[in-house]
Amino acid sequence: MKFREVLRSRLTAGITIGVLVAYALGALSANAYYQRKQEKPNSLLLTEGFDFNKFRSSDVEWRGPDAGVKIDLTRLRAKDGKALADVVKGRPLMICAVNPDCGMCRAAVDEMIHLRAKMAAMGVDYYTVSFSQVNPPPSFFDYAASLRVGAPTFLWDGEAGAPPEALVVMGTPSHLLLNPDGTVIRVWPGSYGEISVRQRMARQIIADTAVALDTLSALPTQITSAR
Repeated sequence: MKFREVLRSRLTAGITIGVLVAYALGALSANAYYQRKQEKPNSLLLTEGFDFNKFRSSDVEWRGPDAGVKIDLTRLRAKDGKALADVVKGRPLMICAVNPDCGMCRAAVDEMIHLRAKMAAMGVDYYTVSFSQVNPPPSFFDYAASLRVGAPTFLWDGEAGAPPEALVVMGTPSHLLLNPDGTVIRVWPGSYGEISVRQRMARQIIADTAVALDTLSALPTQITSAR
């Protein structure tokens, strides 16, 4: 009897210890998993962009002009009448098309400010422009100042005619990378109401711009100047 009782006692103790060990290991595993979930990803390796290609489809009317189209920068005028063509410095520039009637433009000011700073670090001048023919110049420039983007602003001068249709129907805000002669290099149409999506859009614009600049710098001077 005593042997059976001792054996039963040892078995019970063994089972109890096994359960406790399993529980402890499970707790440690769960804690390790939780800690891994809390670790911040390496921002240099894990970045999430945005697929603008769905907006560039020919089925999307508001996608903006195609690459290679030339925008007449002499027709974009500042408040003092100076043309954008007289301001550019012989290197690629970025314009952000805005419109006083566009609610998303005001929501996306954070994206514009962020991109302006990033473009400056890349040697790309950033401008806000409007191709709208609805708002008269005084009200437009007041609106542009209220955005507080910190970028020079230009408005299409409609006295000699309306801008190309692709610019008129283009969604706002939209970003365009141009050669100094006004040739479109890349277009990123639209923005988004959710800040996390706008951040992804901005990261994509920055990455695409870096690739475009590297490509242009690798081309012969006569080709880049002709574009």
